[in-house]
Amino acid sequence: MPCVYIEWSVTNGGIYNVVTALIVGAGAVGQVYGHFLQRGGASVSYFVKEKYKEECEKGFTLYRCRRSGLGAAEQFSADGVYTQFDGLKQTRWDQVWLTVSSADLRGEWLAQLRDVIGDATVVMLQPDLDDRDYVYSIFPKEQVVCGIVNFISYQTPLPDLPDYHPDATKNGVAYLVLPMMPAEFSGNEHRLPGVMSAMSSGRFNVKVEQDASRIYADRSAMMIPLVALLEMENWSFNKLRISNSLDLAVGAAREALAIVAAKFGRRLNWTERLFSLFWVKMALPVMRFLSPMDAESYVKFQFVKTAPQTRMMLKHFIDDGEKLGQPVQSLKELFDRLPDEPQLKKAA
Repeated sequence: MPCVYIEWSVTNGGIYNVVTALIVGAGAVGQVYGHFLQRGGASVSYFVKEKYKEECEKGFTLYRCRRSGLGAAEQFSADGVYTQFDGLKQTRWDQVWLTVSSADLRGEWLAQLRDVIGDATVVMLQPDLDDRDYVYSIFPKEQVVCGIVNFISYQTPLPDLPDYHPDATKNGVAYLVLPMMPAEFSGNEHRLPGVMSAMSSGRFNVKVEQDASRIYADRSAMMIPLVALLEMENWSFNKLRISNSLDLAVGAAREALAIVAAKFGRRLNWTERLFSLFWVKMALPVMRFLSPMDAESYVKFQFVKTAPQTRMMLKHFIDDGEKLGQPVQSLKELFDRLPDEPQLKKAA
């Protein structure tokens, strides 16, 4: 049954069948998926830019995030690190995981990747409203499995962490698997079981969904407008909660939810209908309290890096909304208020 696993077969003379997985991108998300795939028995390789090759060849160190701080180091090494498309031709890939951002997904490189990976199952994990359509324009629909990232991951230590903090010397990637939120996947019935088995073999909680892309788009619709406003409020949750523009961001999120519903041809569910300014104000302090890391430092570090994706996603909500005849006034106003893309401090 499993696809990424080790199978002992008596009939073929006891030959091990290790299925190969290629991770495109070795950022915080790509490292977590690679770690669990390898733990489940996969042969895991990475495809990265040349400037990251040497660092990836040294291996990866991960830390599970807990309420008491980061756990013990979990180390693993890739079975291969590739930087050129021609090098990928030498291996028969069973699964190719796309872990780059929605903004980085665009470009000629994806078609070049298609030409060298053959019939490998393509696992896409991007949250933008139009990402699936874009991937389908490159790969056959039946070759693609859509997934939802169900964890938080980031480079540690965070830039704002004081030197005296016990986690200040832990260099690598920290990850927090969100409780009661399994990794959700959808796709072709012949491709999906292998992906599910790949993760579950590594003791990663997974769940089959009818349409993971729609669920991801819903969550993005609620989150991205608030992230945009948080950026305008200098990444302060307190300022966000009392911001005069919070009602604008919530209105933009409600418009985005209606656009997702129209695009996927369905009605808003009860959670989406209840999404309001009141519940956002109630949820913000709870989120900060429950977070085992400094939520503001994490959000700032994560979303400054992915600022192009935030802007692209807002623009796609607006474009799709206009095509579908949906209101986009709040989305447009929020988008127009966003400053130029922020930059991380060099020390980060």
